[in-house]
This record gives sequence, C-alpha cells and structure tokens, in this order.
Amino acid sequence: AGRFCRMDRAGRFLPCTRADNVVPRDGRAWCAYAIPLRDVPFIDIARNQTVISGRLYLSVGAPLLLRVDEATGGLVQPDPANPTDPNRSIRFDWIELTLDGAGFHGNTTCVDQFGLPIALSVVDRADPRRPVGRVGIVESRAALFRAYRAEMPPAFAALADPGDLRILAPAHGAFAAGGAERDYLQGYIDALWARYRLEPLVLDFAGERFTGRVDGLDRMVFTREAGGGTFLIQRRPTTQEAFLGNGVLARGDGTERALGARIAAMLNRHVLDDPQAWDDPAAYYRRDPCNRYARFWHEHGLGGRAYGFSYDDVADQSSSLATPAPLEIGITWRTD
Repeated sequence: AGRFCRMDRAGRFLPCTRADNVVPRDGRAWCAYAIPLRDVPFIDIARNQTVISGRLYLSVGAPLLLRVDEATGGLVQPDPANPTDPNRSIRFDWIELTLDGAGFHGNTTCVDQFGLPIALSVVDRADPRRPVGRVGIVESRAALFRAYRAEMPPAFAALADPGDLRILAPAHGAFAAGGAERDYLQGYIDALWARYRLEPLVLDFAGERFTGRVDGLDRMVFTREAGGGTFLIQRRPTTQEAFLGNGVLARGDGTERALGARIAAMLNRHVLDDPQAWDDPAAYYRRDPCNRYARFWHEHGLGGRAYGFSYDDVADQSSSLATPAPLEIGITWRTD
C-alpha cells in the first residue's frame, strides 16, 4: 500500500514505524531489522505477497542500521557516500527485487557501490529443476580489488576504499559535482552537442525512428518519424547527470525519459558519436572518456552483464532476471 516495510524471519512484511528506532548510536536511534543468516538459512514468502522496489541487504561482521525518519516516516537506508553514515565501516551490498502480478524481477547492482560479490538466480514453478539464468559476480573480493586497482586509471582506481571496504561509483567519489573529476565527460558532451547542432542524431528503438538536433536554446529536440510528436532533452547534461542518469536526462513524458536513458547510456559507453552502435555491446567502452567503473563490472560479471550505472538495462546489458511464477530465489556471495 505504498508504505515502507521490513521483512521478518517468518517472511512477513511489517510496516516500518518510528517505534522501531530503538538502537542508540551517534546521538540517534536506529532500527534493529537485521536477521542473522546462521539462524535462518532460508525464508518463505507468501505467494500472494507484493513487494515493490524491494532491497535485500547483506552485511558481514555486523548488522546494518536503518532508521525511520521522525519527520516524514520514510526509511533512511545505508548511504555509502555519506561519511557520517554509521554503516560506513561495514562491508555490505544488496540486491533489488520486485514481486508482483507479473512475477519476480530482480538484479544485483553496482550502481552506487561494490561491497560484496553477489550472484542471483531464480527458479520458476514451470521448471523447478532448471534455474532461470544466473547473474552477478562470483570472483573473490580480494581478487576483484586487486584487479580493479591494476586495471583502472588513477582517477577511477581512487574510488576503491584503501581498506577494501567498498568501491564507490564515480558520481559518489571524485567525479561528483565539486570533485576533482567533475568535468570528466564534459568535453565529450560539449563536442557532441556542437556536432548535433549541425547534423541530425538518428536513433532507432522500439520499432520507431527519432531524429534529434540541438536548437538555439541548447535543447536536443527529437521528432518521431511515424506518428509525429516533438520530444525534448532540455539542455546538455553534466558529467554527474550522465553517470547518475538523473536531472535533465530523467525529465518529461515517457518517451522523453526513454530518450534520456539512451543518451545517458551512450555517454557512459562512449557511443553517442556513433549512434548506430547504441545497441552493439562490442562497441562499448572502447574509447575514453567512458565509465571505466561500469566497464570493469561488465568484464568481471557473469555473461558480461552488470548494473554499472542506472541505465545499464538499455540494450539489455544489466544483471537482471525475471520469471512469471517464482518458486525460489537463490543468492550466493563471497567474503574472501
């Protein structure tokens, strides 16, 4: 019913309330929602249970602390980019999932950070002996941290915590607004905005063709070949908007947001200068500037799939699974 809930060890979903704030720390009270997995190796969830935009957090060595905001009733979740978050010293990660009338939709994610190698599989009732795919990362943490530091240029390598707690996504580190690399993509963006002022940007997707040009107001103006209509990206995005897939790239109606998602994905993958390659994974991340962080997780993810940035599902590159009648969700992870 649109309320934040937490799951207990019996698989029930209970509304989060301010009364749950019972654990004192750093002058605030926090919720004790964690379930030790040594006590509960599996949890049964009712088949008719609906979960929208759920997260299952996994932590090692200590339980995570969440808090119900006293003013709004919203749930304050772990924020790896916040230096005052009490979970900053804990190794943790999460999967994302939805259970609804269409079944199970879920994914592993490195959109905000990497903390633990997690793999996800799901079994459908139609074929309980054969899991539906397997996505995620199965290498050890130690090997991944070594490889990341060895393979990344210095600005991206610095996103790895010195103590190997986590690797932050670019826009949560030096590539954030005000950070040393805040303009990392800006030269690429500016050059392409100038190019598409003089020539069209043609994108074919979902069976339709869109043609865009930058107008005198610095907007990318798209027209749809069949059915008409005008759709706008209101201005050139910043490096942070490209990495995060937010701001000007997430505004407008459904078509404008879909166009913004593709622009964001093409900037991360360095293919906006070659628009016919927007759905060709072989062309992605081959030149700089690109999202080297995302490229790394694709190189180390099962099947080359990963959620390295928020619109990594464009061209079906994300570490997502879906099935209409889920019987079992399997999660494995490594702490070594």
